[in-house]
Amino acid sequence: MKDKRILTLFLTILIDLIGFGIVIPILPTLTKSVAAKAGFFLGPDMAVGMVVFFFAIMQFLFSPLWGSLSDRVGRRPIILISILIAAAGYFTLGFGQSLFMIFAARVLSGIGSANISAAQAYIADITEPHDRAKRMGLIGAAFGIGFVLGPPIGGWLFHLGQTSIHIGASMLQNGETIYPDGGLRLLGFFCAGLCVLNFILAYFLLPESLSRKNEDHRKFSQSFQGFTSIWRVEIIGELFVINVIYIAAFMMMQINSAIMWKERYGLDEVHTGYIFGFIGLCSAVIQGGLIGKFQKWIGVKKMLVYGCPLVAIGLVLVPLPSQDWFYPVQAISILCLTVGNGFLMPSINSLVSINTSAMDQGKTLGLLQSFSSLSRAIGPLISTAIYSIFYMLPYLVAAGLMLVAFWLAIRLSHQIGNEDKPAGPLTT
Repeated sequence: MKDKRILTLFLTILIDLIGFGIVIPILPTLTKSVAAKAGFFLGPDMAVGMVVFFFAIMQFLFSPLWGSLSDRVGRRPIILISILIAAAGYFTLGFGQSLFMIFAARVLSGIGSANISAAQAYIADITEPHDRAKRMGLIGAAFGIGFVLGPPIGGWLFHLGQTSIHIGASMLQNGETIYPDGGLRLLGFFCAGLCVLNFILAYFLLPESLSRKNEDHRKFSQSFQGFTSIWRVEIIGELFVINVIYIAAFMMMQINSAIMWKERYGLDEVHTGYIFGFIGLCSAVIQGGLIGKFQKWIGVKKMLVYGCPLVAIGLVLVPLPSQDWFYPVQAISILCLTVGNGFLMPSINSLVSINTSAMDQGKTLGLLQSFSSLSRAIGPLISTAIYSIFYMLPYLVAAGLMLVAFWLAIRLSHQIGNEDKPAGPLTT
């Protein structure tokens, strides 16, 4: 019975994350095109950053809310309700020919996709402590698979659904790409359909896991306690700073890449989807099969230090190649980024956990995830604001931030003791 519930929960999370991955190669260029037509007062590039900002902020706000509510009313209703909200977001995106509709769609999707905390709580309810880390790893696996499958599917669906004189080709008017209704509607309705399938699976195959409701649950405002004090905790504060810098720098690359690849190298949505899918595949291989070996070989302290310059090199390489060298240089860039990411995320999570008391594990790791969401909101705003000045600026600034993180990591490595290997498996 437990295996059946875990499989159902894994499929539920996977379908949700495939839907998230599908919009990655489409949303930036779509938003910029619609914002340019609408004459958005902050400029089309800034509109892209704000769309991502609102999605991440909704996740930041609703992750603790869904988790708290699931303690009171149960995991099952929260998971079901959040899936329906996500479906509404994708359905709204299907009609996203206006900037307002795109903003509304991403706000709803951000609220709906913030249910990972409830899914984690469900796993904890039905899993013995010694198996919990392995079961929690299923969420990381779902992220990886969703990122591998989603972007290529999204690019292909949008390409298929475009309605123009030549199938799969965008219509051009005054040099601006006009996105016909067909491509966006097929994309939005397909994702909404995935959510409906997701809801059916969860409704019929996912029973309630919480045997006893918590009537003395924390207030929503209490979920944010520790935001100001955590920075003053020795070692933990420095790790939080490195994490915030890293996530923001990585998002500065991710959000502008689809736009730059289209404007500078002429890539369509299909090929952009393939590249993001390749990033997901590399991440899955590295994090799934190689990081454990590196952990045993060099330890998490050195992984933290080495990861920063690897990411910096990957960021600098993204906007540099000529047309002829685009794919080879991007492959090297992706390799640096994915290996650096594979070093940084597990090492930060592990070192935070190692240097936190047993009684404060959940609170501290929860704060770490909250600040990660804030970084995912802030990074795109900075990136899109400076992209319009010079297309290389986001990548150069992001690489500079990673060098700052590198300096902090070197300093921190001298403060951390020799016991830098976690007691349990690394999770991302």
